[in-house]
Amino acid sequence: MDPRLLIPAPDTIPVPWGWFDALLHITFVAHILLMNAVVGGAAIALAAHLRGSNTALAKDLSTKMPTALALTINMGVAPLLFLQVLYGNFVYTSSVIMAAWWLSVIILVMAAYYGLYIYDFRFDTSGARPLLIAVPLALLVCVGFLFSNNMTLMLDPARWTAWFDNRTGTLLNLGDPMLLPRWLHFMVGALAVGGLAVALLGRTKGDREYVRTGLAWFTRATLAQLVFGVWFLLSLPDPALKQFLGGNITSALLLTGALILAAASLVTAFRGNVPGTLLWTVLTVAAMALVRDRLRDILLSPYQDIRSLAVTSEYSPMVLFLAVFLLAIPVVAWLVRQYLRAVKES
Repeated sequence: MDPRLLIPAPDTIPVPWGWFDALLHITFVAHILLMNAVVGGAAIALAAHLRGSNTALAKDLSTKMPTALALTINMGVAPLLFLQVLYGNFVYTSSVIMAAWWLSVIILVMAAYYGLYIYDFRFDTSGARPLLIAVPLALLVCVGFLFSNNMTLMLDPARWTAWFDNRTGTLLNLGDPMLLPRWLHFMVGALAVGGLAVALLGRTKGDREYVRTGLAWFTRATLAQLVFGVWFLLSLPDPALKQFLGGNITSALLLTGALILAAASLVTAFRGNVPGTLLWTVLTVAAMALVRDRLRDILLSPYQDIRSLAVTSEYSPMVLFLAVFLLAIPVVAWLVRQYLRAVKES
C-alpha cells in the first residue's frame, strides 16, 4: 500500500508556518531542559543512595524535583500543541496507532509526580529511599521511551500499515533502527543536564562539593554522548545520513555547529565555570533542536512540506496569544522569585 494514502490532509493554519515553527523550538528547548533536570536529578539522587554518599545532595534534590516536574509538564504542553499545528496529520495518526500506550503517558506521569512527593515527604523517615526514587525515575524513563516511539513513528508513514494487523492501539515502533539510540541519546543527555543542575545548586549554596559532583556527572555524560550520538547518527535512513554528512550544506552546518557548542560546554565544565557551562549547554540544546527539526523535515519531505501549508491569514489569535505570553513573563518571573525566596527561608 502507498503510505501516502494513509496520511490525512493537512489543516490550514492561521498565520505563516514560521511563527509556529519558532514557538515550537523555543518552548521545546525550555521543556527538554526541565525534563532533563528532573530525570537526571532523580538518577543522581538514586546513585547517591546506592553509593551511600551525598545524602545531603539527595535531600536537596528531593525537595526540588516535584516542582521541577510540574514546570516540565506545563512547559511540555506548548511544544506538543505547536507540533500538532504543523504536523497534526502525522502525529495524530501515530498517536492513534499506539493509542493505548500514548494514553498511558498521563497515568505514568501522574504516578511519577506522586512518587516524587512521596520521596520528598518520607525522606527523613523511610528506610527505602532508593526504592522511593527508583520508581518515579523508572516511570519517567518509560514516558521518554513512549515519546520516542511516537516521534519516530510519525516520521515513517510506511510503518503505519502495521495497524491493519493490530488495531488495538498497542503497537510500538520497535522495528525502527532509530528508536533505541534516539531514546538513549535523550536519557544520557538528561544525566548531563541533571549534573549541571546540581552544579548550579551548589554554586547557589556555595557548596564546592555539589559543584564538583555536578560537573563530574555533566562531563562524563556529555562524553558518553559521543557514543550514543554517533549511534543515533548512523541509525538514520541513508537520505538523511548523507545530508548531515555533507550532502546538504545546511544540514551539515547545523550538526557541526551543535557539536562545536557541545565541545565548548565541555571545555567550560572542565574549567569549573558553571555559568559558562550553562550558557553553552542551553545553546547546544537549542542547536540540537534545530538538527532534530531538520531531520523531521528530511524524513517527511516525500509526504509534506510545512512551507506549503495553506494559510488563512487570521492574525488576531496569534496577536492575542503573543500579548498574553508577554504579559505572563513578568508574572512568572515574580512567582519564581517568590518560590526561590521561600526555599531559601525554609
